[in-house]
Amino acid sequence: MTATLSVLIRVHSWLNKFMVKKFLAALQFLTIIPIPRGIRIEKQDSAGSLIFFPLVGLFMGGALLLMEISLNKFVSPLILNLLLLLVWVGITGALHLDGLADTVDGFSGGRNKEEILKIMTDSCIGAKGAAALILFLGAKFLFLCQLPFTFRNYALLFTPALGRWAMVLAMTFSSYAKKEGLGRIFVEGNDKKEALITSLLMILLGLLLFKSFFIYLLFGILLITFLLLTIFKRRIRGITGDNLGAINEIIEVVALLIIILGNSS
Repeated sequence: MTATLSVLIRVHSWLNKFMVKKFLAALQFLTIIPIPRGIRIEKQDSAGSLIFFPLVGLFMGGALLLMEISLNKFVSPLILNLLLLLVWVGITGALHLDGLADTVDGFSGGRNKEEILKIMTDSCIGAKGAAALILFLGAKFLFLCQLPFTFRNYALLFTPALGRWAMVLAMTFSSYAKKEGLGRIFVEGNDKKEALITSLLMILLGLLLFKSFFIYLLFGILLITFLLLTIFKRRIRGITGDNLGAINEIIEVVALLIIILGNSS
């Protein structure tokens, strides 16, 4: 009996460590938050971390919500929304915005797959990519200012998770377009069963927070995500890490817009 209990404790400890490393792999990839020293993230940890992408998004959303609750009585709405946007961008190190700019530059300037990928790997941002950054940051700030009171807290909490969930869907239903790249291990190492579990949990949480209105959010997110995937597959026969960042940024803005339009009356 004692030996069996000891084995169960060891298995439980190993599973906890195994799952924690996968979560930390997702946290390391998606944010600038440092992981504890002494923890080494292996390739298999990164490959199996997709299930935690929305959880990292919820972690980010929780930080935004905490900031909203803490500061809304002390600063003006405009200042608060600007601070929220700065934290939203800063916690990711602008990684996804960089992917958005590179995607816009590549797909607007390249005539074929080789040219598109070459432009996206260029460290310089073109005029169209810069314009996209300005427009998307401006739109996100404007939408933060216009969020309806009814769903404001839920939107702050859940929107970053929706963007990372869209990334999981993209990695599940597409292949990687390059031989090497930052996102390759995540795309090729994804588990469709884990993606299904993640999707079910996101839908349940969305229904819990937004009730029946979540149906509109769900339809809009799925429509835009798979429309973008269709474009990427047609032009470069897959996706890259930059495209994943672009999907995240686009879905976040779309989600905020749907929440505003659906509650404007």
